[in-house]
Amino acid sequence: MFARRIVAKHVTKTTALAMLGATAVLSGLQVLFTYLGELGSLKEGYGALDALWHVLWGAPGYLYEILPIAALIGAVLGLGTLASNSELIVMRAAGISLWRIVGWVVRSALILVVLSFALSEWVIPYTNERAESVKKHRSVAELGEVKGYWTREGQRFIYIDYANSQGTLKNIQVIDFDDNFRLRGTLNAEQGQFVEDGAWSLQNSRQMDILPEGNAIADQQATQPLSLALQPKYVHMVTIDPEDLSPSQLVSFMSYMHEYSQVPKSYQLAFWQKVGSPFALIALVLIACSFIFGPLRQQSMGFRLVIALFVGLGFFYLQDFLGYASLIYAPSPAWFVFIPIILMFVVGGYLLQRAR
Repeated sequence: MFARRIVAKHVTKTTALAMLGATAVLSGLQVLFTYLGELGSLKEGYGALDALWHVLWGAPGYLYEILPIAALIGAVLGLGTLASNSELIVMRAAGISLWRIVGWVVRSALILVVLSFALSEWVIPYTNERAESVKKHRSVAELGEVKGYWTREGQRFIYIDYANSQGTLKNIQVIDFDDNFRLRGTLNAEQGQFVEDGAWSLQNSRQMDILPEGNAIADQQATQPLSLALQPKYVHMVTIDPEDLSPSQLVSFMSYMHEYSQVPKSYQLAFWQKVGSPFALIALVLIACSFIFGPLRQQSMGFRLVIALFVGLGFFYLQDFLGYASLIYAPSPAWFVFIPIILMFVVGGYLLQRAR
């Protein structure tokens, strides 16, 4: 039992270090090539140093994207090293099952799974905004400004000429309809300020109520309360690409939009991609294990890495293609995100089962 713990620790440590090393190398290369590409976008007010800061702030996003590939390559390198030293043969001869070794490799991949979740939830939403602020020479608060924003809450349609994440509105137009979509009234205000959840205060408002008989009553007030489910944080989220929002932000925003039956599929796709990312990472690690124990066990390390890269790139191209397809076709984006992941699990499991 004690000897098996030592072997488990050795396998886990070897593969974990290989995965972390692959992550570091791929991240460094991604930052370097992104910076070289960014140098082509230099202009007055955006120099080489600004481009460097832009790329460095965006580095966590690049790291998040390459984690599954890094896990795949790291697993191939780590297990390949053990196989080259005949350590895997000794383990199998000692009675250690193939699936137990695979479990140890997956356990080491959990480090990258935790890192992936931490990046998507707490780091990337902040750093990507900072990267954008460097490139556009605008503060993060200014990036949260919206000009020309439409939203709908039930039978109420709202147009806001200007809004920011601090809860300030300018030039607000509200149009109310009844259940049969007959016009009930309009409201125009020069400014508005967020008070608390569901409550806004409008300044210099002009309201017109249309009575059932067809008459209209006009009213003008210096200040007027208005009930809107809209919150400053949702206004701010509109300015950010769905891919840059954290899972919790996506859940909050989709919940708000779902109340009015207008959840954009792009937000659903971004959410399911973030949910599926850890499973994609584990699936690629399973594929890596199948390479070492299965059809590529007699091949050189270089050949294994080339095949791993092709499989990894093919997986992500397929996932991207199906993701964009989900924006067009009716089924939920979840199906399109998880189909390639399930396929990887099935192929990897089949190859490992044959190698037992």
